[in-house]
Amino acid sequence: MSRPAVFLDRDGTIIGDKGFLNDIREIEVLPGVVDALRLLRENGFATVIVSNQSGVARGYFDEDAVRAVNGEIARRLANDGVAIDAWYWCPHYDEDCECRKPAPGLVHRAVAEHGLTLEGGAMVGDRGSDVALGHAVGIPGILLPGPYPYDGPEPDFRARTLLEAARWIVARAGDVAALGDRGG
Repeated sequence: MSRPAVFLDRDGTIIGDKGFLNDIREIEVLPGVVDALRLLRENGFATVIVSNQSGVARGYFDEDAVRAVNGEIARRLANDGVAIDAWYWCPHYDEDCECRKPAPGLVHRAVAEHGLTLEGGAMVGDRGSDVALGHAVGIPGILLPGPYPYDGPEPDFRARTLLEAARWIVARAGDVAALGDRGG
């Protein structure tokens, strides 16, 4: 049986958005992230990072730097007893790229490689490309506050924090399950 997945942007969702981050000393895990990841896991959700990392294509850093930052985030989360199930990123800067959000390539790859389901899942991030990606794969797109004016499709839910988003996802999953139990 496959697990539902919650797809999460990295910068501005899990950690503070520092622009083109390639220095592990600048990582700041955002408040509520540990509790949000714990809540999702306790309710049977896989958590998958999907992130545009065009700094690679722009020559600001290489994919080893992306792996180092992701590894340091994973280490810090592990120190708090939580984990991300999978990490995916697009290193390109081509708007027609199939893996650059809002294109669905990273999500489809994660679902196939980890036996996940989109049913009951969601996409959470701080940009229009995150919400649009959720809509592109048929799951809710949840918007968190970001450093830039929002430019994108109407989100299914606007959350103040990742923890608030996780609570909405869990409550929605319970509502969907209850409807199924009643034959609705």
